[in-house]
Amino acid sequence: MDVGLVNRREDSMKRSMTNHRRLASIGIVVLVAALAIVVAGSGAVAAKGAPAAQQSAAADPLVVLLLPENVTARWEGQDRPRFIAALKKLVPDARVEVQNALNDSSKQQAQAEAALVKGAKVLVVAAVDQKAAAVIVNAAKKQNVPVIAYDRLIRNSPLAAYVSFDSVAVGAAEAGWLVKHTKQGDRIVIINGAPTDDNAHLVNKGTHRVLDPLFKSGARVKVAEQWVPGWDPSKAQAVMEQILTRVGNKVDGVASANDGMAGGISAALKAQRLETKVPVTGQDATVEALQRIILGTQGVSVFKDIRLQAAGAAQVTADFLAGKTTSKAFNAKVANGKVQVPSVMLKVQPIDKTNVKTLITNGFISKAALCKGIPAGTGPC
Repeated sequence: MDVGLVNRREDSMKRSMTNHRRLASIGIVVLVAALAIVVAGSGAVAAKGAPAAQQSAAADPLVVLLLPENVTARWEGQDRPRFIAALKKLVPDARVEVQNALNDSSKQQAQAEAALVKGAKVLVVAAVDQKAAAVIVNAAKKQNVPVIAYDRLIRNSPLAAYVSFDSVAVGAAEAGWLVKHTKQGDRIVIINGAPTDDNAHLVNKGTHRVLDPLFKSGARVKVAEQWVPGWDPSKAQAVMEQILTRVGNKVDGVASANDGMAGGISAALKAQRLETKVPVTGQDATVEALQRIILGTQGVSVFKDIRLQAAGAAQVTADFLAGKTTSKAFNAKVANGKVQVPSVMLKVQPIDKTNVKTLITNGFISKAALCKGIPAGTGPC
């Protein structure tokens, strides 16, 4: 074997290994330098304030709106878009997420928990259950996250704010209209909303405030009263069908707590050819209810201007995001069993055939939307 050749090969291998070690060392130096730059950058951010992720959260605060159900048209059709639009005007960088509990209080609690894990800065809650939702408020309080009760009061909890309409006034307005459109001795049915909803109890209070003296004197006769879980229109229809069967259709008026249920009640009356003979009340001024009013199959709907409610909730949310503990929108305080809750309380207005046109005039609904499917010349159409 050529010894010189062997020596040359060994020298070549040594040079190659040396080059590999040099390249590896250069790579390590580059990597360390890169990491140093990243660390230095992070240090610079930390020196200025919060880490990048926290700064992003502060710049784009998360607000979560928790809706109770989808059987009532207003929640998804009106409250959701109006609240988002109102808040975006006040806090353009805010991120708004909306969840619907579909009438499941446990699901709503899980949605709230997920929102807190995501880092929500404010929760706006239209509660499925006025008592069960206290768990949401207590959990949020531990993380210094304010909860705004939207439309429905949350009982026995350290609630930060409440934005709603005077629901006792709603019930009184419904019953007052019904009294004016029935006569001495007429037979009245009362259909209440969800027993788990504080508003349903307040509406009921207003209804009985007007009707009870008449029941006592005999000026009107109460033939039935029933609560409807979840404000469900189909359940309200079934309830009304059962009542009509039981009393042989001898009903002269129905105090229905809202428009969704009024639709089911109207369907039950229609099956007995009574839909234009028995006046029915409601609230929310939904398109369907207003059309029934025009056609004479619903008597009245109590108008609650959701534009004002959404704007009020948005203003309170914006103030909380700004670090304030109060809001210029507050105009009342409401007891929830634990605290006096700073509140935004709004007025209501009965709408029937005589003034339904005002909702077109004030821009709440367009004539095209209101009159879709309505014969020309009927009412304001």
